[in-house]
Amino acid sequence: MICPKCFAEIPDMSAFCMECGSRIKEDTLDPLYAEGSDREIYPELARANLLRMQGKYEEAIDVCRRILGRFPSNETVHALLGDIYTDQGKLEDAIQWYELLVELAPANVHYRAKLHNLRAMYAVQVASPPPVPEPKSKPAKPKTFAYALFGLLAIILVVASFVAGARMNAARQAAALPIKPTQTSTVPTPEPVRIPPPLNAETAPAPPPDVATGFVGMSAVEADLAQKLSQRLNGAPVWCAYDPAARRWQARIRIQSGVLSKTRVLQEAVALARAFYELYPNEPALSVTVIAPSPHSGDALVFAGDLNAQLAAIEPAQLEGEPAQALLQQLQAWWNPTLNFQG
Repeated sequence: MICPKCFAEIPDMSAFCMECGSRIKEDTLDPLYAEGSDREIYPELARANLLRMQGKYEEAIDVCRRILGRFPSNETVHALLGDIYTDQGKLEDAIQWYELLVELAPANVHYRAKLHNLRAMYAVQVASPPPVPEPKSKPAKPKTFAYALFGLLAIILVVASFVAGARMNAARQAAALPIKPTQTSTVPTPEPVRIPPPLNAETAPAPPPDVATGFVGMSAVEADLAQKLSQRLNGAPVWCAYDPAARRWQARIRIQSGVLSKTRVLQEAVALARAFYELYPNEPALSVTVIAPSPHSGDALVFAGDLNAQLAAIEPAQLEGEPAQALLQQLQAWWNPTLNFQG
């Protein structure tokens, strides 16, 4: 097939020209073009993301800014700009783009979780600045070094003589004075260290306000909860974080291997929430996120949603077929649109 605008050769099944981005088919059923302005700019988004993966960050940013000139409220471009600045370590700029994204979509739990993690990463970065290298001192000339050494030895001899004379005078004066009984000094007993009470199932644990939250570095309370949940889930990797502003716990689980389907992800999320509510049944809701190995490198965020105790009461093994579809329609959650789920 030939593009009618730039005359480039393109595959027969393509809906857009990969060279100039022109629309080729008007009746496409591809879900990537299903709704919103993304259907108009998908080729440009794909090119910006490719430049990002190649490390050409400035070129990727230019493509995104051109898109924003036409679609200033596009959520995908805001998220992509935030991820580009995160890859460069420019966390302040990434936080600004995700703050705008949360204003555009305040109900999206994935955007709020990503903004929370970026703020925690920035707090750690600010708390530990890079060390400043010490200036290299020039080696002293041999003659100057010898003079300095002799001068230092002379000062040491003078000070030693002065100290020895002072000690002899003090010893003579002490011998002439009567000996007085020494008084025993009382050393105050240190106060016992207070150990915080252990976690229990009556009240959910809440970290103090000065404890850093987020998945970057868990506090002692968060790590303890993550270990308990992991034990109940046969050793699956679990991370926990407490959001003091929302007064809500967040839990993340990683799918190690296997076929990636929406039913499988839903079972993992419900199993994690079920283990949490067995410990803390009085919590109103739990923010659950699921990650899995990315087909490119690292991990990718697959699912993000809030589960209450009623939804967590469902047996995960029963989430097959119609029960799974019914829960998917009932649950308000985010699914990664870039992943290919098997069912």
